[in-house]
Amino acid sequence: MTRDEIIVEIINLTLRTAPDLEGEVTADASFENLGLDSLTRIDLLAAVEKNFGLSVPDDKVGDLLRVSDVADFLMAYKAGV
Repeated sequence: MTRDEIIVEIINLTLRTAPDLEGEVTADASFENLGLDSLTRIDLLAAVEKNFGLSVPDDKVGDLLRVSDVADFLMAYKAGV
């Protein structure tokens, strides 16, 4: 998958996890500004883990504040970095 395809998939997962968001979900939208509370963010990351078949390390969760952050994490994971 390309980064753009990953971003589209994360946006779709975000919309399914939290359908009543406070703004448009874009690559640079912060989850906080969209109105995702910490529990909903955890639900979203669980959906990302299931969808992409990986586990997000606990020490990385706090760094994933935007769709683009999650996409960058997935790209690095895919590259083995």
